[in-house]
Amino acid sequence: MPYGVRFDEISTFFNGFGYIDRSVVLGTDPSGRKNGFGAILFDTEDKAERAANDMNQEYIGDRYVDLSVITYGDYSRFNGPAGGKPGGSTVKLANFVDADNAERAVIMRGCPWKITAEEVITFFDGYGEIKNDDIFIEEFNGKRTGSVMVFFDKKDTVQEAKANLNKAEIGAEKRYVELFDCEDEFFLKITKL
Repeated sequence: MPYGVRFDEISTFFNGFGYIDRSVVLGTDPSGRKNGFGAILFDTEDKAERAANDMNQEYIGDRYVDLSVITYGDYSRFNGPAGGKPGGSTVKLANFVDADNAERAVIMRGCPWKITAEEVITFFDGYGEIKNDDIFIEEFNGKRTGSVMVFFDKKDTVQEAKANLNKAEIGAEKRYVELFDCEDEFFLKITKL
């Protein structure tokens, strides 16, 4: 977020998503200056996930924001030693896709946070050969976002997998996932193509 962001700007940004009033916490560095990170509570986990999905990479002021859902424990320790984990690993899906490979890519949204590459490979069994190197699990400051990008060997395989597996369940937690290809608005928004 912009370093000069105000609480009311964040409240306006999440208007209509059921956030808890006065729950905004702005991240600070060791010297107490704002560091561009923030956290906010929502009435339910579903509302938090909807806000993160719908508002991800939208703008607050002149900067777009990357959103991910964190646990209440992480929220309560946000500016503590284990806080929002500034400096943790960040894996942005947009960094792996370009005009040459976009037609062979699919984004999975709604994956369990503990998803493994092996579970993704099993999910797409029968849809061509997918290797660990074809799978990118999105993270933001050490926190997984629930989104995964998978590259297939052929464009036709992407279409077939999307048609047959969209909203199918994955992982031990049996979470359903949505699949998006390069013709979907969500894919284009994430990848900025």
